[in-house]
Amino acid sequence: MFRNMRITIPLLLITLGVFCFKDVVTDEEPDVPMCTIDDTLNAGIYCGGYILQAVNYWRLFNDSKTFVDKPLKHPPQDVLAEFTQIFGGQPDITKIDEARLQQFVDDNFADAGTELEECTPVGWQESPQKLQKIKDPDLRSWAMELNAIWKRLCKKMKQDVLDHPEQYSLLPVKYEFIAPGGRFLEPYYWDAYWIIKGLMASEMYEAAARMIKNYAEFVETYNFIPNGGRVYYLQRSQPPLFIPMVYEFYENTKNVSFVENLLPTMEQEFNYWMENRSHNVTVGNEEYTLYRYRAGSNVPRPESYQADIDLANNSTFPAKQLYRNIASAAESGQDFSTRWFQDELNLNTIETMNVLPVDLNSYLCWNMDILDYLFDEVAQDSEKSKYYRDKLVDHRRAVHNVFYNSTVGAWLDYNLRKESHNTNFYAPLAAPLFTNCYNSLDQSKAEGVFNFFKKSKAFDYPSGVPQSMIQNAEQQWDFPNGWGNINHIIIEGLRKSESPEMQDQAFEIAKKWIRGNYKVYKATGHMWEKYNVVGSVPAPGKGGEYDVQDGFGWTNGAILDLLVTYADRITLYDDVSSATETVPIILILVCASTFLLVLS
Repeated sequence: MFRNMRITIPLLLITLGVFCFKDVVTDEEPDVPMCTIDDTLNAGIYCGGYILQAVNYWRLFNDSKTFVDKPLKHPPQDVLAEFTQIFGGQPDITKIDEARLQQFVDDNFADAGTELEECTPVGWQESPQKLQKIKDPDLRSWAMELNAIWKRLCKKMKQDVLDHPEQYSLLPVKYEFIAPGGRFLEPYYWDAYWIIKGLMASEMYEAAARMIKNYAEFVETYNFIPNGGRVYYLQRSQPPLFIPMVYEFYENTKNVSFVENLLPTMEQEFNYWMENRSHNVTVGNEEYTLYRYRAGSNVPRPESYQADIDLANNSTFPAKQLYRNIASAAESGQDFSTRWFQDELNLNTIETMNVLPVDLNSYLCWNMDILDYLFDEVAQDSEKSKYYRDKLVDHRRAVHNVFYNSTVGAWLDYNLRKESHNTNFYAPLAAPLFTNCYNSLDQSKAEGVFNFFKKSKAFDYPSGVPQSMIQNAEQQWDFPNGWGNINHIIIEGLRKSESPEMQDQAFEIAKKWIRGNYKVYKATGHMWEKYNVVGSVPAPGKGGEYDVQDGFGWTNGAILDLLVTYADRITLYDDVSSATETVPIILILVCASTFLLVLS
């Protein structure tokens, strides 16, 4: 069946291939799709082949993700055979009848989302004790509303997904999970860390445990955790936060046996990053091993297929190099940001693999620290504990010697092509503070990051910290958008500092972020994946490949965690006496207008 597939349009070429480890990607390298027949029997539909090409060439759907999320009504071999019968074994995609193609899709594919059921998370309660302790009555009431959102975001796969996985792009999991929301119906990797933080605030410990078990099953099945729970994510991951998820669960429950059983899986996930994302770099005549995002695929992403092809048509970079850099940026979770662009403005100059990112290496610092702690605390394995402690010492040294810029006074991304730091402000540069990836006795390093943020005017905006100061790029991970997970990282990093000034700034950012989210929620009835933090009237964010999405799992989780952290002092208004006032009608009208524009 697959041997007969051959394409006449080079830029639409998606065939099955093997991964070739090279630092330089050329168009002579074999094609590496997101999944192959070794991964799933439906690879020729969801990860490559004529059907995927034709649907996107004729732009049957505004969003490429819509098609690859559709379940098959029939076994994949039958669908492929019918396509060949109707359109031929080697069809010219440009000459296919669009109406007949649409009819074929309607006959053979169900609507996206019909393979999932809604559910109530295990342990959900209407009024959790932790949330009841929030001092401000308006914020306390809002927290209860956010707690109810977990029921809207809870998803469970229908039994048929488990029984016939070949008919679905979903990667089957046994337990229910909290989806991000909007177009994102499946479980995602790094989103889950902040979702679990929110579940802890809502005292939904069993629901969190079940999500962790789903991710553990991914590791045991695929040797890593994919970007998300779809077959078309099987060549890339997301920031490594599985080990921190387990740590958060343990700190809240002290469930020794649960964590002890997961330790081998945690090591397996950690080793995946060590073995597949390492890069040696020489700085100051010394070689260091650090880590970067580097996806396995070098073809258009199925969920953004046509957008990737359009981009390649407007780039001077070799197509396969461009595609791998795009997928690598998706692996970072920050797709897209000028942080990854060679010219710091245009997506078609993306060079993600040339960037050694501060935050990825900080997360791995945290992984090492947690493994050291849990092997000592839970497993009482002093040998393993020492192993990870020694790795942490070596890695912290590498992070300092490669990333720390004494002139700027902060840890900065290192560009392998230029062999120098990127001195632009990006909000995730606070990650070393969040993960304690520095010697805590060296308080001057933490204060240097704080001063870098101040000089960059990152703290000057009314509703939170923007992702960057790069304007006019129109990317969702840039100015003027602020993200809940990144603002949470900044707040927690500053809060854990020994500096009273930094702790005060953490509280100020928390107030801005909470109040801004609250106002938009009251005006639109939704939590959003990102926000415009710049204007005097808060609004959902914008920019990027798709419209801003509502839901939203990690935004919800970050807010609930902050409300619990600052339960005894956070207020909706500086003047507490006005705390029961409603949001001004003009704010509601403005935000509602923004909401309608987004939907249009």
